[in-house]
Amino acid sequence: MRITFSSLLLLISFLLKAQNDTSVFTRQIPVSTSDYVFLVPDKWKNIPGIDISSKDRKFEFKGVGLPTEYKYAPVMATCILRKYECNSIKTAEDYIITEFTSYPDRVTQPGRNYETDSMKILSGETATLYSSRYLRRNKMSNFSRFDLIVYSEKRKAAYMFTITFQYRDPTYAFETENKLRQYAMQFFKNITLR
Repeated sequence: MRITFSSLLLLISFLLKAQNDTSVFTRQIPVSTSDYVFLVPDKWKNIPGIDISSKDRKFEFKGVGLPTEYKYAPVMATCILRKYECNSIKTAEDYIITEFTSYPDRVTQPGRNYETDSMKILSGETATLYSSRYLRRNKMSNFSRFDLIVYSEKRKAAYMFTITFQYRDPTYAFETENKLRQYAMQFFKNITLR
């Protein structure tokens, strides 16, 4: 079988484009309770290990709009929603910061602990976004983590959405090449609090 240069170029182009595939968000299913509604791509896998009655949720989406491996190591991706009863968003923000900065085996790049931003969700509330990337020595993996925290004054609770990508790449090129922040933001923009 003979492969022409143009066929090879077309194949490489297709493979590169597939790694940044945003079409996974074209078919979504709603997840809802009396507290919230959000949309997840239909290819995300619901992980029933979290008690459904608690309003917490966990999804796995390895290989969904992302490569299944990078530099011969597996790529894992999860999304977790937790409801945290508290009196202010600040309490939930402190909880999240403590959570991801307290891993004893966590190593960050010099001067890069985490970044913060804000965005409006679909129902109009302003949410805080934390992004962090770090090495976990015990897991021998790098992580890109995005936490969106939105507070409901009505329910006196914060809703904390955590998207984590696990891969092996000390340069964190995987994060930019695969547009992990954009992937997370695409999900976060479809959240509605009731």
